[in-house]
Amino acid sequence: MSTKSLTERICHAIGYEATALLISIPGAAILLNRPLGHIGITVIAIALLAMAWNMVFNYYFDRVYPPRAPRNFFIRSLQAIGFEGGLLSMALPLTAWFMDMSLKEAFMMDIGLLIFYLPYTYLYNWVWDTLVNRRLKRKAA
Repeated sequence: MSTKSLTERICHAIGYEATALLISIPGAAILLNRPLGHIGITVIAIALLAMAWNMVFNYYFDRVYPPRAPRNFFIRSLQAIGFEGGLLSMALPLTAWFMDMSLKEAFMMDIGLLIFYLPYTYLYNWVWDTLVNRRLKRKAA
């Protein structure tokens, strides 16, 4: 079984979060009608949590579904749902505290972010795997 290196896992996590932040901070500020800085601090804190969770979750996911094996829609959907579900359970109290809102309001905000992040996670991992596998094939040739 081929495994991802720590460097590849770090690059994957940083690329995932940096791209998501560039999209989600302005989008959430507009949708929630809150200051960009307030949303930014909250989303960055969740992103740091997500980076750590990304590395842990995907380490174990890769042990069940090898990273260089083909991953169909069902497997990629499991990966996205598992990652986002775990993150939501950890981010909910953090969101409520940072945004000074009830858990219900934080849940609604997090569900809104989940609506963005679930397809984003699916697409990001598909693009990442495609590019890495292409690079590995070129390297082997």
